[in-house]
Amino acid sequence: MVKRVSLGRTKTEKKKKSYSKASDDEKVARNWTKALGLYEREEWSVAILRCATCLELMVNFAIRQELVTEKKLPLQFVDKLLQNANGIHNKYQNLYLPIMAQYEEHDDLKRLWNQRIVKVNAERNKIAHQGEFRNCQAARTVLQDTSFTLREVMGLYGYGDELAPFVDPEDSE
Repeated sequence: MVKRVSLGRTKTEKKKKSYSKASDDEKVARNWTKALGLYEREEWSVAILRCATCLELMVNFAIRQELVTEKKLPLQFVDKLLQNANGIHNKYQNLYLPIMAQYEEHDDLKRLWNQRIVKVNAERNKIAHQGEFRNCQAARTVLQDTSFTLREVMGLYGYGDELAPFVDPEDSE
């Protein structure tokens, strides 16, 4: 009788946490890593969709930081607010910006919305709602805007530095 050898993980290897159990910042990081990989594989449209996902998860993270961590509101209440807001526009414009109105970063956050997030969301909508395909230049711009936005907003809470920067291979040539 031949003894079967396991080809999977050894008992000493740490199993990766399931996505559903990952924290908001871990979800942002995983999706950002995925977006970078999609861009490298020249899957422009899917990379753009993943960037939009990153931004919405980033807003979830920021709102939970403000309302649960800082203001001590119940997590279930905040989760219901986020669920009802549904979509980056409602979450950012109707929840996050009003929460941040009391802080000096408010104007910078409004500028981020107007100059970067709106553009990423518009590109996402062209793909998701109109079935368009996007090219390398569109994806490059979206990744640059997403990278900048993630670092700015996550940085307000001591996160963001661990996210890999977006480095376009064409810039190094």
